[in-house]
Amino acid sequence: MFFNGRKTIGVFISQINGEFQERLSRGISLRARELDYNVAFFTNFESYGKNEYDKGEMKIADLPSYEDLDGIILAPDTMAIEGLEQKIRENIRKRSHCPVVSVRRRIDEYYNVLVDDYKVLEQIIRHFIVDHGMTRLNFLAGPKGFPDSEKRLECYKRILAEYNIPVEEERIYYGDFWKRKPNEAVDYWLSSSMELPQAIICANDYMAITVIQALERHGLSVPKDIAVSGCDNTIDASEFYPSITTALVPVDLMGMEAVDKIDRINRGIKEKKDSYIETKTIFRESCGCKYKAESEKKGRNRRLYTRNEALQREVTRNAYMSADLTGITKLEEIDSRLRYYVYENIGFTDFYMCLYKDWLSIKEDEADIERSRDEEMIMEVGIKNRVDYSKIKFQRKYLIPPQFVDDKPLIYFFTMLHHRDIDFGYVAIAFEKIQTYMITFQAWMINVSNALENIRVHNELKRLVYKLEDMYIRDELTGLYNRRGLETLGEKYLKQAVEKKVKLMVMTVDLDKLKMINDNFGHAGGDIALKTVADALAYAADDDEICIRFGGDEFIIIGLEYNENKGKRFIKRFIEELEKFNQSGKYNFNVYVSYGWSLIQPDENTTVEECLVEADVNMYKQKHEKKALNIKGNIL
Repeated sequence: MFFNGRKTIGVFISQINGEFQERLSRGISLRARELDYNVAFFTNFESYGKNEYDKGEMKIADLPSYEDLDGIILAPDTMAIEGLEQKIRENIRKRSHCPVVSVRRRIDEYYNVLVDDYKVLEQIIRHFIVDHGMTRLNFLAGPKGFPDSEKRLECYKRILAEYNIPVEEERIYYGDFWKRKPNEAVDYWLSSSMELPQAIICANDYMAITVIQALERHGLSVPKDIAVSGCDNTIDASEFYPSITTALVPVDLMGMEAVDKIDRINRGIKEKKDSYIETKTIFRESCGCKYKAESEKKGRNRRLYTRNEALQREVTRNAYMSADLTGITKLEEIDSRLRYYVYENIGFTDFYMCLYKDWLSIKEDEADIERSRDEEMIMEVGIKNRVDYSKIKFQRKYLIPPQFVDDKPLIYFFTMLHHRDIDFGYVAIAFEKIQTYMITFQAWMINVSNALENIRVHNELKRLVYKLEDMYIRDELTGLYNRRGLETLGEKYLKQAVEKKVKLMVMTVDLDKLKMINDNFGHAGGDIALKTVADALAYAADDDEICIRFGGDEFIIIGLEYNENKGKRFIKRFIEELEKFNQSGKYNFNVYVSYGWSLIQPDENTTVEECLVEADVNMYKQKHEKKALNIKGNIL
C-alpha cells in the first residue's frame, strides 16, 4: 500500500485519544516495527448523540483499499457509533483477502485476541470473601448483552456460588462502562430495603471511580464504609484517591499478539483461532487492605500536576486555534495557519491534509456521494520532517502521495475531515515516537473541519450571489442577457476594445412579424419564435460574444476583436441555425429576422448607444429593402 516493499496492517479503532486505545495502538506499533510491517490506523470519534456528525465519522470505513491490506486488526469494543462496526465488517467480507484479528471481543469468523472474562475478576471477588470476610457483594456490570460484561457477571455469580453466598438479583445492576449508570446504581442500592453492601465490584475502572464519587455524595467513605473494586487498571485507577483495586489487562500485549497472529498466518504457520492474554490482580486502597506510603502519594501528586498542566495547555491551545480559524474564507489562509499549528505540535513528523478534488463544490444534498479508490486527491498541506509541501495530486487508494514513502516501516493515523455528514477528505499523521495520545485531538480535528466548512459555505454563498446577479441581468424567457446586462457588460466590452485598440462588432436583430405569430398561434407560439432566435444567436456566439434580448422582438449582439470576415461568419452560423428550425416543419410557422451590423473602432469618448446607432440604421435599411422586394425569408 505504501510502496516501500513492506506488508501493511490496517487497524480500525475508535476514540484514539482514549487510554485503552493508546495502549493497544502502542503495542501494535511496537511489534509491527519489529516485524517490519507498515501500519495504517483508521480512526474516528463518536458524537455523543449528534447523528449528522456520526455520519461523517462513519466514512472512515470506506477510506482504505481493503484489497491492498495484508492484515486487519479490529477493535470493536471501541466503536460506539451505530452501524460503524457492521459497515467495516461488510467491507472486510466483500473486499479483503487477508487475515483479520479482533481484539478483546470474540468474533466467530475472525481470529481473536482475548482476555478470559470468566476469570478476570476471580481473584478480586475471592479476596473480598476470603481475606475480608465479606458476604454482601454488589456487582455493577457493563451494558446488558455485551459479551465481556456478561462473562464478568457470570464470574461473579460462579464465585459466590462456590462459597454458598446467595446471588441476590437486587445486588446486580447493569451499567454502561462509563459514568452515567454508576450514579443510578448507587442511588438504587442505597434507597432499597436491602442491607448496605460491604463491597461493590465494578466491571471496569471508570464505573468504579464514579461509584466512589457517588458514595461520597451520600456521606459514605471508601473503603471504610463500603469497599469498591474495578477492572482494566487504567491510569485513573492508580492516580485516583483512594486508588482502585483492579485487574491489570495488558492491553499492549494484546496489540502485540494481534500483530504476531497476522505475521504467523502470512508466513504460512498454522494459527489457532483464539489467543488469551493473562491478567494480573492489583490490590490498592479501595478494597481496604493497602495504603500508599507518603512518598508514593507525593509521586502521584506530581504526576497529576503534570497531566493537569498538559491538559490545560492543550485546551488553551485548541481554544486559541478555534478562535484563530474562525472567519477564514480562503483556502490559502487555512494552509498557512495550519502549518503553524502543526509545527507547534512537536510530536508530528508527517502531516498531510488530503482533500477531495471537488470538496469545495459539494452541496449538502450530495453528502452521501460514493468515492472511488482511483479518485484523485489533492494534498493541500503537507509537512514531512519540518519541510513544507502543497498541491500534490495522487490517487486515493495510495492514502499518501507515493513520493513521500520512506524505506522503513511506516505508521500513519488517518482521520476524516468533515462537517456533519459533508466529507472534505482526511488527515494523515505520523508521530515522531511510538505514540498516539493527544488529549484534545478530536477538538483539533473539529477546528480544522469547521474552518474548511467556513470556506465551503463562503464559496457557495459567492456562487449563489453570482447566480443571483446573473439572474438579475438575464432575460427569463430566452436566457440571454437583458437591458441591465447590456448596461453592465456592454460598457465592459467597450472599455476592453479601447484598451486593446481593437474593433467591436455591434449587431441588432428584429424578429419579423411577431404580432402575426402571436395573433395566429398565441403567445406560446410567439415565445417559441423568440427562443428560436435566442438559441440561434447563442449557437453562433462561440467567442464570448454578448447576446442580449433588448426588449420585445429586439436583440443586440456585441463581439470583441472582430473584422469583416469574422462578422460574416457569425451571421452565416446564425442564419443557418434559423433555417434548420424552418426546415424541420415542427411548427406551422417560420421564423424570419431582419438584422444590421457594423464594425466600430471606439475611443475614450465612444458610448454604447453610439455603437448601436449604425447597426440600427443597417437593420432598418434591410427591413425596408425586404418590404420593397416583398422578401419573406432571412438574408445572408
